[in-house]
This record gives sequence, C-alpha cells and structure tokens, in this order.
Amino acid sequence: MNRVMHKPKTLGAEAMAFCKAKAFGAILLILLVQLLLLLPAEAHPPSQVSLNYDSANQSLQVTTTHTVSNPSGHYVFKVDVLKNGEMVLTKEYTSQPTGSTFTYDYPVNATAGDVLKATAYCSIAGSRSAEITVGDVALKVMQAEEEASDLPLEKVRLPPGFKIEIYAENLTYARSLAISPNGTLFVGTRLPFETLDSPNGLAVYAIVDKNQNHYAEENEIFTVAEGLNNPNGVAFRDGSLYVAEIDRIIRFEDIESRLAEDGGKPFEPVTVKELPQYLLHGWRYIGFGPDGKLYLAMGAACNVCQHNDELNGTIVRMNPDGSDMEVFAKGVRNSVGFDWDPATSEMWFTDNGRDLLGNDVPSDELNHAPVAGLDFGFPTCHSGSIPDPDLGSNENYTCNQKVPPAWMLGPHVAPLGMRFYSGSMLPEEYQGSIIIAEHGSWNRDKPIGYRVAAVLLKNNTAVGQQIIAEGWLDSSANDTVWGRPVDVLSIDDGSLLVSDDLNGVIYRISYSQN
Repeated sequence: MNRVMHKPKTLGAEAMAFCKAKAFGAILLILLVQLLLLLPAEAHPPSQVSLNYDSANQSLQVTTTHTVSNPSGHYVFKVDVLKNGEMVLTKEYTSQPTGSTFTYDYPVNATAGDVLKATAYCSIAGSRSAEITVGDVALKVMQAEEEASDLPLEKVRLPPGFKIEIYAENLTYARSLAISPNGTLFVGTRLPFETLDSPNGLAVYAIVDKNQNHYAEENEIFTVAEGLNNPNGVAFRDGSLYVAEIDRIIRFEDIESRLAEDGGKPFEPVTVKELPQYLLHGWRYIGFGPDGKLYLAMGAACNVCQHNDELNGTIVRMNPDGSDMEVFAKGVRNSVGFDWDPATSEMWFTDNGRDLLGNDVPSDELNHAPVAGLDFGFPTCHSGSIPDPDLGSNENYTCNQKVPPAWMLGPHVAPLGMRFYSGSMLPEEYQGSIIIAEHGSWNRDKPIGYRVAAVLLKNNTAVGQQIIAEGWLDSSANDTVWGRPVDVLSIDDGSLLVSDDLNGVIYRISYSQN
C-alpha cells in the first residue's frame, strides 16, 4: 500500500501564514471603518414620539422628535398607524419637515376605548413607537377654545359689501335648518361621526326672533325635544315640524302654537315612518317638494359597495303620513342637501363622492333631477365619467347610461346643505343661484372646502361658481379648521343663515352697497 508522506511545516511557512491572516484582518478593519464613516455621525432612531387624537376632526396627530443635521438625507421615512392592533394606515416620506420636532396629521376614525399606536421609522437606524387610548368624547360643542361670541369672524373672507355675524349660539352640533312661513327657525343636530351611537341623544331647537334684531337671545331659543337619535333632518309643513332621526321620521304637530303656550317644554312626537338603522351615512336629510311629498335622502351604508337593498343610496319620497314611499332617484351615494328651483319646480341636490381614490378624485357633485327614475351612477360610476376600479372595472363598462353631474364642486369638499336664492338683499348675480355649504374634507392630504359657495345658473344650466364666504380653514395657521358650515337658508330680509356644527352656532351673512 502506497502512503503519501506530508512534510512538516517549516517555521518560515507558519510565519508567512500568520502574516497573511493579519494583513487580511487589517483590510477588513479598514473597510469597516470606511463603511462607518459613510454613515451620518448622528444616525439614531427618533428620540420621542407622542400622540394626540382630535375627535372633532377624526384625526391622529403624531409628533416626532428626530434631531438631524440633514433632514433630506437622514429622516423619518415611514409612519405606521395601528388601531387595536390592526394596521389602518402607512405613510412613506423622502425627507422630514424640520431637523428636530415635527407633527403629521392622519385621518383615523376611532371611538372611546380604541387603542391607537404609531411607529416612526428612521431611514438609517431603528424606530420608536407610542400608544394612546381614545377617551370618552364629552357631548359638548367642540369650540376653538373661545366662546362662540369670541370666534374669529374677522378671518372669514367675504366679497365687498358682505358682512358676517353670529345669529344664534349654544346650539349643540347645529346642522340642518328649516323655517316656517311665520319665521320660526328649526335646527336639527347630529353628533360627530365617532360618537354617533352614543345613548345620550341630542336636541332639536326652535328659534323665534321676537324683537327682529337678527340675534337669538336666550329666551328666544326653545328645545323642541331631547334625547333623539341624531335628528339631522328638519322640515316644516302645514303647522307641523317633521324631524328625521337615523331610525325614524317623527312629527311635532301644531308646533308654533305649542311653543307659544308651553314655553318650549319638550313635546311628544308622532311617528311617521320607521327607517333602517345604520350609522355610516345614516343621518337623514328631509324636505317637502312642490308636489306635497316628503323627500328623504337614504345614504349608502358604505364607502362603496353593491347593495341588495333597493333603498340604499337613493332619494325617496312619500306622502306626509309616511305612506306610498317610492324611489325618486338612485345612484346617489350620500346627499345631505336638496332643493327645488322655484322657476321650474325641478329638484337639485348635492352628493358626496366616494373616498380612497386619491386626493383629487372623484369630485363631489351638484346634480339635477328634473324627473323621477334617473340613475346618477353610484356605486359603479363617479363624477359622471370615472368607472369604479372594483365595481365598474369591466373593460367594456362605461358611464354613458348614468346621469352626469350638473356641476363639479371639487374633490372631498363635502357639500351638504343647499338652497336656491330668491331673496332681494344679495347682488343681482346671485339671484336664482344655488347657495351651498361645504363642510370640508376629512381625509385629504391638503384640506379643502370649509366655505359657502354659489353655483350660478343660466337657462336651467350651471355655468359658474363664486365663493361667498371662506376662511374657516386657516391656511396661515397650518391649515387649522375652526368652523364647519353645514346648511344654508335665506330669511325674510334676504340675508343668509349658515349653521356650523363644530361651534354650535348659526351665522348671518348680509349685504349692503354701503
């Protein structure tokens, strides 16, 4: 058997191997040092993250401290938001606004008891998190730290000759408006979205401006009823006040006489119609048409979906006693305002477009329904020409069979109440126009809306838009929102009333050439 014999290593060979190993180690050390030199000297995770939840605007403020010398080279590149352990939002960035402490605002729908967690990730090294438990929201007017009389009305921008002032205050979550021929103003209310299912309920108010000074003193404001289920919609007909709660329509008979006799003690209503109970878009808007029918908006119980319930996403009408209800218009996602042109008796209505298609689509809408039976597109078609990416995604699908908007109001402006203007106070250009209250966006990166606009008509066609009042969105204070218009109404002298549910007030906008 042949055996291979290995010669023992000499001392010189071992020395050579040791030198090579040492040189290799030195090279690795040099490379590691060079790699470390490429990193910023201050590479570290954020030092602090704190959270604040704004129930009024349904937003989470994430304040992060991450001190760096180059915010575009070393920054917080991502923020994750979880609700009760489930991811609800992720935002990525390519720089941070400042080299130290900054705040991001995120739309988050949360209710009392929900646990919100946000994690801020450094682009180089690590992350930091914070948690907050959403507290109970007190049922009070969420004011901008001032009493209503101290609201910064000077920030509201108006055309020359226009003036804004407080008409009524201390009206918790004032929403829809209705007026009797005698001038009694009725005010519906609705809780903020995150507390819609509160068991405490809300009131409906009546205002009688006895001294005609265009300001409601305390003894001129009456509580018609209390403890109601978000009584958003109000309408007046033949001496009776109709109120739309989420789950029913009720009627207060001979309301003005009873206000005068009983001093505003809460009254017992008559139930007119039971309605399906759901929260999302379940707050109702009502009004009487020229045909004597009671019209009711039935918002879709979703952001976007196909419903088996034929009443979902419609405007319906019925007799004043609730009988013979029928669909008047369908394909209407969420209308919270409609009116009839006094010249033609044809209905026009606002509609809020779907969410989560981006900052700039779809546009919210002003629609025209001259006859019954029209389809305005929802849920398969948005803004008259945009097929839904899920429900209208068939390559052969078009919006050709749907009624397009009469006017595009802008993305996510949230148009709510609207009225035709037929008063005599405002300038001639506003005669016959449609005055619209824009409640303002809730989930757009750059807020929009929060104003009162007029859509101008010519020959029964929308031809333009002018802004009457804006400034509740304060761009000079980092887009702070201090007011949210909801509904509009013209009173006997031709001035406009505008409700604001954030401050619990009603404004009066007047005009004088002088």
